[in-house]
Amino acid sequence: MTCHRLWSSRLELPGALAALALFGTLASCDSGASSEDDAAPPPATVLPSLFGAPVQSGSGTTSEQYTKSDVKRNDVNYFFMANGWGPKFQSQTITWNGTSFTVDNMQGARGDNYEPATYPTVFCGMYSDSRSGECGLPRSIASIQSLRTGWRWSANGNTGSYNAAYDIWLSTTSDMTGFSAYLMVWLRDPSGAQPAGMRKFSAVEVKNAPGPWNIWAGTVNNKPIVNYVRAEGYDSPALEMDVMDFVRDAAARKLDLPGSTILSVAVGFEIWSGPITNLQSNDFYVQVQAQ
Repeated sequence: MTCHRLWSSRLELPGALAALALFGTLASCDSGASSEDDAAPPPATVLPSLFGAPVQSGSGTTSEQYTKSDVKRNDVNYFFMANGWGPKFQSQTITWNGTSFTVDNMQGARGDNYEPATYPTVFCGMYSDSRSGECGLPRSIASIQSLRTGWRWSANGNTGSYNAAYDIWLSTTSDMTGFSAYLMVWLRDPSGAQPAGMRKFSAVEVKNAPGPWNIWAGTVNNKPIVNYVRAEGYDSPALEMDVMDFVRDAAARKLDLPGSTILSVAVGFEIWSGPITNLQSNDFYVQVQAQ
């Protein structure tokens, strides 16, 4: 059994809502049977690509901590947040165009409770205190045939303490009043960091998004969280997947992920410390197909 330092991934908010963003323990022990060091590189995406050459609209540059902006990709609504929420956030400059954005530079440090300094993000749906224009989310799980999403990002030489992560919120109602669980998919796991909870499974595969994935589960803000995490050193700079494959996989493994509605699908970089320069989210989409 090996132990890792742990910081729970979470959010973003100024003022009273900042109380929503709180974290887990300092360390967690790994009960998985196989080593991350033995993992093979993840294979290419197996679903047909929907990336293409999108028309991105809504652009800007900000050095403000909490800038927000409506954006569009192929005339579908999304929402951008600079999201420098951490207690030891110092500064950042971010440029965005539609669902693509670049962390031009960022300075900050890990919080005393292992909070990241910032999580710049783009999302579809209802996320935290904000909501995108109509994009197909929120939607009840029973009414979803597929929830396709894709994300391409570029490290551009940044090797520091940051992840590249999907953050998917679930609810027992059609809005935040029933917010019930987090599902995260980490495409990059930085050295020395792990998500909230304990590792439950090692080097597993998920339908249409082949492994290896390590699965961690626990709680954040008294809500269940399930994290699917690429092994350290085996980043996925691009992935296209069906969120429902992960929801079904969690259920099959009897992991606690309550909720009857998908509120939102978000992507971004949880950055624990700077400096970071020219870290890019190149493209992101969400496509909901109803039953």
